[in-house]
Amino acid sequence: MRNILFGLAAIALATICSCNGKKSADTETSAVTEEKDSMLYGLSCDGTNDSVIVFLPFENGVDPITYNIETAKRMGRIIGQPQIGDWVGVKINPEDSTEATMVVDLDQLKGTWTYEVRPTWKDATKMSRRALRRKLNEIPDSLKEAYLVPREYGFTLKRSSVASPVGYVMQNSSLEDDSPVEYPKVKHYTGWKCRNGRLILTSLTDRMRGVKATDGEKQPQKSAEIHDTLDFVFMTNDSLVLLNSKGQRIAFHRKASAMAANANAQKAAEVTEKKVAK
Repeated sequence: MRNILFGLAAIALATICSCNGKKSADTETSAVTEEKDSMLYGLSCDGTNDSVIVFLPFENGVDPITYNIETAKRMGRIIGQPQIGDWVGVKINPEDSTEATMVVDLDQLKGTWTYEVRPTWKDATKMSRRALRRKLNEIPDSLKEAYLVPREYGFTLKRSSVASPVGYVMQNSSLEDDSPVEYPKVKHYTGWKCRNGRLILTSLTDRMRGVKATDGEKQPQKSAEIHDTLDFVFMTNDSLVLLNSKGQRIAFHRKASAMAANANAQKAAEVTEKKVAK
């Protein structure tokens, strides 16, 4: 029975490694295109319902415009549930100026969104199933449970196109180095915007110059911006589903705050640290 248990654990962990790689929210980066933004931005006004959106553009002297959204709703292109006074983006049908083909409620999009991340086995891709099973047999079941604690990754979208990452955890570096599993890197999101009906997240990456400084050390280069472009699938009050450039769906859940999400991840890391230290 014990051998069967270990065998199942090995297969499960191998599966986790495989699935985690497929469902990671680390999207394939792409440069932001310079094409003209096809969306108009403004406010949702009184009179908006399931059939129409009464839209006030961010332009001086323009009256509210009523657009039919029945087809967009049927096609799942109403992202969110526009309320009176919400900041929204709309796409207008180029063949029918009275119809909006897409509506994104940007006010409802703001907030903290997270998805669950599980660790992967270090060097799992270089190990055979037999080697992985043998490695797992060396680890007590209690430690397996401690190592496989999920974390929450994601981002917080704020006003003025400001974004911040969710998922950073302070952990004992030596225990982290000795751990047989590892978590994906957290993307350092700094900004966001909606463009052409897509969500664009900006993150920073640090690079090093190849030229040495006078003191013989390499000088850090200014952080470079990376843009991840994601398509909206749907959004409710508590759920957000995005499609990355690899065609993978990523399901997010709304959290009260980034602090709450990070606190849960930190608490899980501390529990793991205590179990491993025993």
